[in-house]
Amino acid sequence: MKVKDIMTREVKTLSPDMSVKDAAVKLFTLQISGLPVVDAENRVVGMFTEKDIIKMVLPSNIEQVEGLTQLFGGEALEKKFARTADIKVSEVMRREVICVDEDTDVAEVAKMMIVKKVRRIPVVRDNKLAGIVARGDIVKQLLKKEGL
Repeated sequence: MKVKDIMTREVKTLSPDMSVKDAAVKLFTLQISGLPVVDAENRVVGMFTEKDIIKMVLPSNIEQVEGLTQLFGGEALEKKFARTADIKVSEVMRREVICVDEDTDVAEVAKMMIVKKVRRIPVVRDNKLAGIVARGDIVKQLLKKEGL
């Protein structure tokens, strides 16, 4: 089975010039953890996720920081987000995005998701966004095959 058979074709996207706050609101409103970022020609230029928002408000040396709660309690995180919410998505998005062609085998995409630790992969046709496939799409297909 090919990824084009299970992908979502109507993909919500973000613009690289959108503010982080507006992007966060869109993620929250859509109840989704991440979206592809596309340029004016609908080419995938990045991926923006809830993880990017959280990383933005935590110190860059987070792994070395002890006593994080005392240093950066919830209120401090909220203040940092308020100060940085107008930053453009392009400044914090992940630029190295795995994309697959719509004729890629679903098993290969599933392997990529596990190995690369990603939840969703944009699907492209002629280097332009054609759809997106998420782990849930693969699980849904497996359940369909079982008649569920």
